[in-house]
Amino acid sequence: MSNSFLAYLHTSNAAPQGPLTAHFFGQQLSIADSAIASVDVAQLNISVGGMDQPQLFLNWLDGNGRQMALQAATPDDVATLLASAPAALQPALQKLWRERQRNRRQVGRWLAGLTGATVVAAALLWWQGNNTIAWLAGHIPLSAEKQLGDMALAQVRSQGGLLEQGAAQQLVEEIGQRLTTGTRYHYRWLVKQDDSVNAFAMPGGIIVVHTGLLRQAADPGELAGVLAHEVQHVEQRHSLRQMISSLGWGALVGVSIGDISAVAAMVAHQAGTLYFSRDMEEEADRLGLYALQRAQIRPDGMLSFFQKLDNKEETAAPGWLSSHPQTAVRAQGITQLIAAHPCPACVPLRSAHWQAMKAALPAAAK
Repeated sequence: MSNSFLAYLHTSNAAPQGPLTAHFFGQQLSIADSAIASVDVAQLNISVGGMDQPQLFLNWLDGNGRQMALQAATPDDVATLLASAPAALQPALQKLWRERQRNRRQVGRWLAGLTGATVVAAALLWWQGNNTIAWLAGHIPLSAEKQLGDMALAQVRSQGGLLEQGAAQQLVEEIGQRLTTGTRYHYRWLVKQDDSVNAFAMPGGIIVVHTGLLRQAADPGELAGVLAHEVQHVEQRHSLRQMISSLGWGALVGVSIGDISAVAAMVAHQAGTLYFSRDMEEEADRLGLYALQRAQIRPDGMLSFFQKLDNKEETAAPGWLSSHPQTAVRAQGITQLIAAHPCPACVPLRSAHWQAMKAALPAAAK
């Protein structure tokens, strides 16, 4: 049919599906060849991004509270989506798309003004790959990183399921604050109603923990181990670097000139599904363990949680494992670190609020 467009379906902690054929039928979004028959347009939130190629996402939560996103496959598919969307979506679609086009023109003017020497220097920096990304991330002001995190959080919040208060959030914050004494970041601790065993960090000091992970954690020490690891992805700017890397040169240019809106539009779709390099994961493990020891918390919980995730009979490849590969190898590394850096002053973490948190967790979806 003439108003059909190709798109990729993104789901939590899974590779994108597609391209699939989708179209609007009245007030429904229909997606062929997928387990999702249709989605009411009233459930959809819209985000845009991309610098080299236009990117447009339709976001919603499924019946289990999991984040879903449909990404138009090509610029022609974006055009078809824009033209065929029902009237209820048009104001938001057109507004966001105009903003994206304006941001792209700003970057184009910046590129046109580059001198030959600057182009050569930029090419040499780009040739250095990861070194360039690390250099750029290190020079982004905290204020810009916080703005990026704020914009990303607004998109994640708009999709629902976030708990920003209550027993679970308060306990996560209580433990997290012990691990971030003296930090340059102002951390925000959130809990997301999601049954997957997952936690993720966003730029600027935003940590999100899924209720599925809170159910899986056996004690406060295991939760502290997860939080210590995720905090280091913020402190070392791993999340920022990986987002810049995955979005390509357009993100590098945009962030360089202070235009981060295109990058922010993508963050909500990457949050929780970033795949860090082995070096980054090992650095987050090592520095997270040191953070536990500085807080005089025994790091055994970090190790026991890794071992639990690696036991396939006990947990079938949960989200935190799938996005943090080589778990058995890293568990061995943590064991060696604990042996090499004993902490006589460290004690098991206790919390008077642990059982209350467990009791207050929303029931898992059936």
